[in-house]
Amino acid sequence: MDRVDLRSGRHLLGRNLRGLRLARGWTQDDLAAEAGVRQALISELECGKVDVRLDTLQRIALALGARLSELFEDGKR
Repeated sequence: MDRVDLRSGRHLLGRNLRGLRLARGWTQDDLAAEAGVRQALISELECGKVDVRLDTLQRIALALGARLSELFEDGKR
């Protein structure tokens, strides 16, 4: 079984989350308000500092109008 590097997963999530947010012209405050989470959580996620519950990620993806999988896609393909 392959080992999962959580740090690289957090980095990928943070990079994609920031990119999707900026593509919509939103601030962290805007996204937090739309998703019903704290702005500090958005900041921590974008910096790859925290883990988050799946239901919270789903709310964030929905607020962005994105599929949950888009938060984890690696653009290297």
